[in-house]
Amino acid sequence: MKSDALITPLFVGLFFVQFLSFFSFQMLHYTLPLYVARIGGGNRSVGLAAGCLTFAMMCTRPLAGMLLDRGDRRRVLLISQCCLVGANLLYFGARTIPLLVAFRFLHGFFWAFAATSVTTVVADIIPRSRMGEGMGLFTMAIGVAMAIAPGVGFFAVSLGGFPNLFKLCAISSAAALTLSFFLYGKTHRGGRGEERSEGKARPFLGAAVPAALLIGSVAIVSSSLSSFLPLYAPQVGASSAIPFFSLSAGLQLLFRPVAGKLTDHCSTRVILGPALLLLSSAFIFLAVAPFPGWMFLAAAAHGISFGTLMGGLQTAALLSAKGSQYGAATATFFLGFDVGNGLGPLVAGTLADAVGYRGVYGFLSTIPILSLCLFGVGRSLWGRRLRTR
Repeated sequence: MKSDALITPLFVGLFFVQFLSFFSFQMLHYTLPLYVARIGGGNRSVGLAAGCLTFAMMCTRPLAGMLLDRGDRRRVLLISQCCLVGANLLYFGARTIPLLVAFRFLHGFFWAFAATSVTTVVADIIPRSRMGEGMGLFTMAIGVAMAIAPGVGFFAVSLGGFPNLFKLCAISSAAALTLSFFLYGKTHRGGRGEERSEGKARPFLGAAVPAALLIGSVAIVSSSLSSFLPLYAPQVGASSAIPFFSLSAGLQLLFRPVAGKLTDHCSTRVILGPALLLLSSAFIFLAVAPFPGWMFLAAAAHGISFGTLMGGLQTAALLSAKGSQYGAATATFFLGFDVGNGLGPLVAGTLADAVGYRGVYGFLSTIPILSLCLFGVGRSLWGRRLRTR
């Protein structure tokens, strides 16, 4: 029974490291389009800044996965958190679009290490029989951060401008680093001893690719939403995008543990179809929204579907690996997520000038449907890979 314990002091500590890191990251992420406009950029600049950060993450994930599986996972976590503090301080000097893009690249490089390492370290201490539930609870840290970060970020800007926001981001990141120091001696150096592999550490894990492809398609649409919704909300009569982000994040918070338990007791396949259809409906609501109330329908559909898919697919990726391969599995999963996050803003930013935001959201609503169709066509293959037992 003791070996199946889930909520431990170490688990709670890593939960707060995750929360503080994401809180800092999300405050900047949601307010960045306004900052780009402040320093003279347009839609393409918004897409370029977001895409550059994600490109850096894509390049870094394989290296992070190899280092985590081959070296001291505690050290990778600690160094990456330290570098994130420095990355947040760089924004005080981002007064032009080229500088901002360069700093976003560095931020993405260090963020990939930090996000991959904390997920890998916590996967080491979660019993495999409760991996879905454990990751669902752990990723609630992301849901809490996403629920409150947009409001806090916009409020910080309204009080003291963007320098005030950058200061708050740096403080939150420094708190995550401090907590990581206290947890250093309690976490595992590498994968679980009973599951160590004699082979060399690999940058990717083939068994995690199906989950990575699906989460990539989800990220394409979700990243476009978060990048441009603050600029689209006034067009449908909404005073701000904050209620949308808060409602969506709150529902993600509730549904991630539910998705985790479903994957532990059933299968990831059980949740994929309904969740993808619901995600598509969120963008249909945005595309045809005649008044601000429809944004709440879109927020609810997005929060439930995204929370369910993120938790379920991440669990499937981890359970496709041995303990010594958690770094590669996590890196593969998040690489798919990064590719989607990079493509989404670039495509949406290019289309927005031609067809407007409504046209962009209408186009994006077809991507989850296409993913569902591809899943159905290759069900025999996906069914073998997307299993939880």
